[in-house]
Amino acid sequence: MTIHKINTKTIARIAAIQTFYQYQLDNDHDIDLLMNKTIDFYQDKEFLLDLDLSADNRIKIKPSVTYLRELVKLTSENIFLIDQVIIDHLTDNNTIANLSLLLLALLRVAVCELKYFPEIPRKVIINEYTDIASDMINEHEVGFVNSMLDNIAKGDNATRP
Repeated sequence: MTIHKINTKTIARIAAIQTFYQYQLDNDHDIDLLMNKTIDFYQDKEFLLDLDLSADNRIKIKPSVTYLRELVKLTSENIFLIDQVIIDHLTDNNTIANLSLLLLALLRVAVCELKYFPEIPRKVIINEYTDIASDMINEHEVGFVNSMLDNIAKGDNATRP
């Protein structure tokens, strides 16, 4: 029997997006508390039932907790700078307030990774978040995510020595 394992960093990215989505819904909660609830969810053996996977399914879905914590910490600490990057890359007829909460959570985490994880190739980050977006949001927003992240990455490359 084959066991399929999804990349732990990919799951950490998804979990970070989930954490920020929950935070945006009710930011009276502490971001660390929400992150810990997300980690608990992924460690719960019963959560595969929530995904409608059969009991004999051999899929391992486990986030890199270290990577998740780092993503949430850096996104949270730099949220105002990250939001400004997003705002700077929106078209004139769009505002950050017009973005859906899920799209905003995804962009925040993705921009954090582009800005604060220089050891990860930009193409990998863009591909990862475009793939994640294709499972989370509607089709025209996926193109928007890809285009925005690509433009942000190109802008960063232009300002680097």
